[in-house]
Amino acid sequence: MTKRSIAETLKKHRVLIFNSRKPEIASKINIYGADSVYIDKGEGLYNEVIHLTENQKKEQQEESLAYDNYYEAKSYSVMKFKINRKIIKMASRADKNLQDRLKVYARRERNIEEWIQQSIEFYNLVLNEPEFLTSIAKYGITSEKLNQEKQELDFLRSLRNEAMSEKGQSQEATRLRNNKMEELEDYCYELKTIATIALEDNSQLLEALGVIVRN
Repeated sequence: MTKRSIAETLKKHRVLIFNSRKPEIASKINIYGADSVYIDKGEGLYNEVIHLTENQKKEQQEESLAYDNYYEAKSYSVMKFKINRKIIKMASRADKNLQDRLKVYARRERNIEEWIQQSIEFYNLVLNEPEFLTSIAKYGITSEKLNQEKQELDFLRSLRNEAMSEKGQSQEATRLRNNKMEELEDYCYELKTIATIALEDNSQLLEALGVIVRN
């Protein structure tokens, strides 16, 4: 069900439930069990759905923000890593043993969690080569910079975890809203059926409940 259809459905349910309290309608549907207690139940279900819908929208917004932050950080980290790796690969080209130790030709992992760990390990390998590290300082790659980018990779991992957590919360909020919406749908089907029977000879009152009367 789309956002628009949910809003339209809730609007129809509100009309059906709340207008059932009109004295001229209540007196007729009460005969079939739709008394004030019954209508109270419907209002309660409606209000719960409204609350759960608002919460679901909030959770979806938080999920969207978390993923925006994660993808922005990911784009930056990937870009910086590619630059550093190219420079390190170029600077170590005369020493194949060094390149082997640094694993500059290792296949890059596709899974983001494994890629983060692999990238951190790559920076650690470079940090463990002090002479080489000194030689590439002229390219702007220093131990301070590599350690900072390791921290950024750790932060990227935390942003990913946060985004996944927000996704789970958003999905749970949607599940709760949908379950309660199903309860409301079932209730309104019953109330509409009662109203259609009780007000069969009064099309104006049926229309006040949003029930379309066909000639």
